[in-house]
Amino acid sequence: MKHSIRYIAIAAVLLLGLTACEGFLDTTPTNAVVDKNAMVTLADAGIACNGLYTPLKYYTLYGTYIPYMGDLRADNIYPRTSDGTGAVIYSWQYESTQSSYFGTLWENYYNVIMRCNTFIENIDACEASSSSDIAKKNDYTGQAYAVRALCYFDLARLYGQTYTYDNGASLGAVLITETIGPSEARLPRNSVAETYTQVLNDLTKAKELLSKDTNLGHFNYWAARLLEARVHLYMAHWSEALAAATEVINNSPYRMVSGDQYASYWGREGDPESVLELLVSVQGDIDSDGGFYTIYHNMWFDDSNAGGSLIPTLKWRNLFKDTPNDVRGQMIQYDDPTTGGRKTGEYWLRKFIGNKDQGYTFRRNNPRVMRITEAYLIAAEAALQGGNAADASRYLNAVRKRADATASDVTATDNLIQTERQKEFIGEGHRFFDVMRTGGQFVADPNDPHDFRSGSAYIHTLKAGDPKAVMPISSDARVSYPELQQNPGYKD
Repeated sequence: MKHSIRYIAIAAVLLLGLTACEGFLDTTPTNAVVDKNAMVTLADAGIACNGLYTPLKYYTLYGTYIPYMGDLRADNIYPRTSDGTGAVIYSWQYESTQSSYFGTLWENYYNVIMRCNTFIENIDACEASSSSDIAKKNDYTGQAYAVRALCYFDLARLYGQTYTYDNGASLGAVLITETIGPSEARLPRNSVAETYTQVLNDLTKAKELLSKDTNLGHFNYWAARLLEARVHLYMAHWSEALAAATEVINNSPYRMVSGDQYASYWGREGDPESVLELLVSVQGDIDSDGGFYTIYHNMWFDDSNAGGSLIPTLKWRNLFKDTPNDVRGQMIQYDDPTTGGRKTGEYWLRKFIGNKDQGYTFRRNNPRVMRITEAYLIAAEAALQGGNAADASRYLNAVRKRADATASDVTATDNLIQTERQKEFIGEGHRFFDVMRTGGQFVADPNDPHDFRSGSAYIHTLKAGDPKAVMPISSDARVSYPELQQNPGYKD
């Protein structure tokens, strides 16, 4: 009975952490997670470790805003109307005062970071004597380091210019790695380069502690290694990115799902294609209405109860004009104005079908944070940039031919690799950052009737270095925390 009471108390405190912070660093980190007196046993630590992932799957992070920032700001997805869902994000018209769009994004990441800091400092109090308990304790600790690394990486790429633009000189995150109170934590922002250094340091510690066994819904060694590959890719550290990606490809228990299973993969939980997916379930503390406030609801049409407000762009659909056998292109479905589910006459994306093996609809999808396919495309890009075109082509063709068995082999080029990434990762939050880090730009298309960014009231192009290439710090956060520097080009 005592154990049950303690578990309930821990779970309650973890849930409280979602709403405890009225503003960035307004409460002490220990109050946002679980204090040192509550985490006594390894069972306690396991509950607390699970709590590190809970905020990540909400619409405020990977449930909606990360794919919004990666796809809706780019050229993969757009709103059906200029006043529709995410129009401000799509048109790059976000300002620091528009807190309804992103005001808690920064704060939500620090909610998780503070959980991680408290967890890392307090887990030593949990006794572990047997080899299995020691391994479990190490794994829990490694997960906390890896989750913190993911949060700092996201903060750097959301709020700082891409590393390849200025070698990481722009403003990044505020680096806090211990449990300190608000009066002690009023620190200025570190640079993107310093933030990436912290990310890599955390991943180095995580890899030393994490298990290599599969661990559904959690970081393991391979997920940390793939995140490390992604970080090095963003920094254009080609040899390091290649080494990390190929280790995951060659030695991990993960593998690409076959082409004929690709569409149904999105309805399966824990398929070996997924290196890290966040678990969304009825019991998993997600929205009480079944995931209503997520990108998946807004991208779905074939149901009268769907949001039906976001559709794949004409540019993305045109990527498949000459490849009718590509399984990803086959996920495009026309909503016939007479017989369709919504009768809109629009094309929509039938990718995120819901966790069918759990009996869920389109409303409940597990966000795929990392898939083994990403390792192949990182390896292709890193090998090409490192001068090994043969290996680059091999990794690239593996992905192309998985999607289309009739595809012929090609010699890898940077354009082919980036196009493959765009085809593969729609809705998963990669495209905006890929274009920024590779020195490209987004240009509005006046010939696309849905691309309202071409109108006179909008910005027509966006590239790295532009103010709108980074998100503003919300004015609400700046009021309570004036030491938090605003990004150039924004007013409070």
